[in-house]
Amino acid sequence: MTQPVQPHLDAVNTWLAERPTVTLSQEELGRSAVVVVDILNGFTREGPLGSPLIGGIIAPSAELLAQAVAAGLPPERVALMADAHPADAEEFQAYPPHCVAGTSEAEWVQEIRELPQFDHFKHFTKNSIASHHTPDFEAWLQTTAPDTLVVIGDVTDLCLYSLGLHLVTRSLHHGLSQRILFPASCAQTWDAPDHPAALYHPLFLYQLARNGGEVVSEVRWG
Repeated sequence: MTQPVQPHLDAVNTWLAERPTVTLSQEELGRSAVVVVDILNGFTREGPLGSPLIGGIIAPSAELLAQAVAAGLPPERVALMADAHPADAEEFQAYPPHCVAGTSEAEWVQEIRELPQFDHFKHFTKNSIASHHTPDFEAWLQTTAPDTLVVIGDVTDLCLYSLGLHLVTRSLHHGLSQRILFPASCAQTWDAPDHPAALYHPLFLYQLARNGGEVVSEVRWG
């Protein structure tokens, strides 16, 4: 029997609205890391995939990073994962050409570039929605070996979801018992007639939680 959709979506939205704020202690800070995906000009301010709705996560995301470093998180424990496509990327068969390497679309937004430790963060690139195909990123995960991962960025139902699900299932597969946090204040997707953000954003956060991620309202650093 087909289940009604709207009551479930209403329940998911209620669940999302009730997510708590999490404060990580100084002790937890030393065993934490942050992964940021695709808060780039090409998803926020320019190009065919630029979205003002996604642009709304720029300020809270930059603040989360600034507070983490101010609290003592070493900058090398922050990973920035960015689209950097060749002009003939196969992904452009599914999506309009975007974030081509060397263009302004592929640059991190100004608010993140201006963080004092930006150049000391670990920078990685990808050529699909999936971050885990970047070998250097896997090496960073192994070297950093965090107990807690804070994962932020866009878009909720594609690059963020692919990254988040990989991190959750990687922890499960290897028995790492990692705590993987997804602050909803620092995640978003785009809105279009064939892609309502009010549907995709909450549902994909909910799916991350169902698979073992911890969706919260925001993360603070003690």
